[in-house]
Amino acid sequence: MKRLLLTLVAFALLPATACSLRQKPTGENYYAQGQLDFATREYKAAIENYQQLIDKFPFSPYAEDAEMKIGLAHYQQQDYAEAIGALDDFQRMHPTSKNLELVTYYIGLSYYDQIGREDQDQGKTMAALKRFQELEQRFPEGDFAELAHEKVLVCREMLARNEMVVGNYYYKRANFRAAESRFAELMQKYPETPVAPDALFELGISLEKEGKRYSAAQAFAAVKKHFPNTNYAKKAQSELAKLHQPIDTEEDPLPLVLAETGYGGNPDDANADKVVVRQRTDVASAAGSSAYGSDGLPILRAPSSPPAAAARAPSPDMPAMTHPPDPSQPDLPDRKPGGPDMMRAPAPTLPAPTGSIAGAASAQARAMTGAAGSAPLSLSEPPTAGPATLKTIRLSSNDPPLSVILELSGPVSFAKNLRSSSGGSTATVVLKDVTPDSALQTHLVFDKSIFKDCNVSSSSSGTTVTLNTQPVAHFAIVPLAGPPRLLVTFTPQAGTLKTSAAN
Repeated sequence: MKRLLLTLVAFALLPATACSLRQKPTGENYYAQGQLDFATREYKAAIENYQQLIDKFPFSPYAEDAEMKIGLAHYQQQDYAEAIGALDDFQRMHPTSKNLELVTYYIGLSYYDQIGREDQDQGKTMAALKRFQELEQRFPEGDFAELAHEKVLVCREMLARNEMVVGNYYYKRANFRAAESRFAELMQKYPETPVAPDALFELGISLEKEGKRYSAAQAFAAVKKHFPNTNYAKKAQSELAKLHQPIDTEEDPLPLVLAETGYGGNPDDANADKVVVRQRTDVASAAGSSAYGSDGLPILRAPSSPPAAAARAPSPDMPAMTHPPDPSQPDLPDRKPGGPDMMRAPAPTLPAPTGSIAGAASAQARAMTGAAGSAPLSLSEPPTAGPATLKTIRLSSNDPPLSVILELSGPVSFAKNLRSSSGGSTATVVLKDVTPDSALQTHLVFDKSIFKDCNVSSSSSGTTVTLNTQPVAHFAIVPLAGPPRLLVTFTPQAGTLKTSAAN
């Protein structure tokens, strides 16, 4: 009886003894299983194991990499909102991580993969563009910079196409003022895209429909100048022949027409966008032969496949790490044409900060660049305005002149005002922190074209230039560089130019 009792007690203790022999999973176990799940595309299981590691071993050397892999696993499952949230959290919590370049790229891809048609809302396109430009600026020499630049070009074209769709919508409904605004905005923001020649030509047509024949002529002249090898240049020449309007041959007509439509030109406008124009003759050549489909829309590629899957361990227990992480192994994955390798183990110590904002300006310049060819035209906010001298005031050299040129010693800030009556117009330009040259006359008589005379006065705050003209519809000011000057261009009222020319 006593022997039977001892036997029963022994059997009762066996389960407890077996449980004590099995060790609890460690942080390395959870990480190894998560890596294995990720490699075999079991992303849901990978997320669970990475999360277990973070929750139970928050100070593990693998925790940081697990946080990043959770975001990448969500991306691979096309759970874009979760991926963006996880990767954004990683950026905020690890601002010095050497994986920031990779993380920024995949946040951009998470938005990029959700881009729809050109006639749909472009919120995702804007968000993707912002992330890819951020990557170019912070890591201009990084391994993902070239990939990001390609995506920037596609995003900018998609945004330009959306503006074109909206502009055409207004044009077809005879809302020419709204169409003009859309086409002009496209030319200001996205002049290097393949739709720019079309947009500039349609801008001229819209201006012509509004009765702004002079401004329309400047737009058609700009088409000929900047896109001479396109069909739109021939169409623009035909429209110019019908309009019989003078063209300002001394200056580039594009900044003139953009200023006249209300875009660009004022250095006080903090939101002024740089305008870069380059000749574009082929869509595929600008962003790579595979960047666009036959319909001209961007090809939104499917996510790259992960590396070859590893065999799952047959044991139900979690596998142990056979080797500790190699501190010399870089965290950034391979960026070769087979897709990024996201399975590398992290170093157990906190990595040193990488990346800098050095070269951000050159990266931004590349983002605004189209195909190589003609030199770019830049309409940007000039350098910080400071004390300057007004050297000369003269009429433009074209015949008849419709612009006045104020030559300066440096960039300036200015304000303008126009008063009109039946007898003529008075345009006032206030140059802040500017003094007139001692040799400059205070009263100039032009008596040519639409211009009567000009008065120059100065005070402690700056210099005021008052231009008296024949009746004009409006005027615009375009800051130009090399040498610094302001181009004050006027749009005469209907019939005024013929009358003044006869005089």
